[in-house]
Amino acid sequence: MFNKLLVPAFVSVALAASAQAADKTLTFSHWAGPKHAMATKVYPWLNEQLTECTGGSLTVKLENGLAPPPAQYDTVRDGVADLGWIVHGYTKGKFLTTKMIELPGLPGNAEELSVAFQTTHEKYFADAKEAKGVEVLSHFVHGPGVVNTSKEITSYKDLEGMKIRVGGGVANDVGKALGVAGVNMPAPAVYEAISSGVADGVFFPLETLYSFKINELTKYSFKNPDGMYTTSFALVLNEDTYSDLSDDQRACVDKIRGVEMSRQIGKFWDEADAVGADESSKTGSVVIEASDEERAYFKEKTAGIESTILKEVSSRGVDAEAALEFLKSQLPQE
Repeated sequence: MFNKLLVPAFVSVALAASAQAADKTLTFSHWAGPKHAMATKVYPWLNEQLTECTGGSLTVKLENGLAPPPAQYDTVRDGVADLGWIVHGYTKGKFLTTKMIELPGLPGNAEELSVAFQTTHEKYFADAKEAKGVEVLSHFVHGPGVVNTSKEITSYKDLEGMKIRVGGGVANDVGKALGVAGVNMPAPAVYEAISSGVADGVFFPLETLYSFKINELTKYSFKNPDGMYTTSFALVLNEDTYSDLSDDQRACVDKIRGVEMSRQIGKFWDEADAVGADESSKTGSVVIEASDEERAYFKEKTAGIESTILKEVSSRGVDAEAALEFLKSQLPQE
């Protein structure tokens, strides 16, 4: 006969096991080094938000080196990691709508551009369903891209023929329009490329001068106040991981995703730009602002890029003209 005295103990053990099984730690794949804002700011913020919202049942753990940067999308989609941040331009041909936020001449900082990007995605791009097997938690961008070189650049004409790392996406089109000898490689490989002479400089935002130690090799940053280019990213969560969460855990994820997550990540990237500029100035690096003449030259040389990107975005069944008009309406106005 079953011992009734064992029932309370049995139930307690079962409930404890059930509670324990409900706890989940999400593996966050990171590839950009320990000083990068995605590791120092975004990951801690995300862990704090989910831990607090779920009462500790859902946490996040940072994992470095799970895969090279171009493989991050597959790493999350295939479940090697639960979470990760991807560069759309590293996955050639898959993401086209995301190129719109990378267009030259878009004003704003990372926060402003990231919010506009996410808002435009939700209104125009989401139905294209370019990301498969993942939940896209937010879209965002880095701060305004600049040209970082070891020798002083005071004109875009100085870049003609120079070996410059351009990084993928619309940045490639910008580099081609300016006549650079484009060199493509993931961001973590740039330091070695410049130090070994494979590249003479790099299209990068100011935050990389510190986070990737680029200021050790490049002392000059040529900046266009009108916006030269930016790079589009997404924070993605494995679809099965999302489905396997409890209702309460999913509700906590849903609470922080979308526009407000894009806004927060953008803020972190803007802060990182400020750190990059400040730390680099201490070692003698300088930021040179393009003159009105140079800004006009850049606009002329890159004028054809917009129509090309609009055709690519339209190929995904999107009203690209309307989307671009909406996107620009979300950005700072002159």
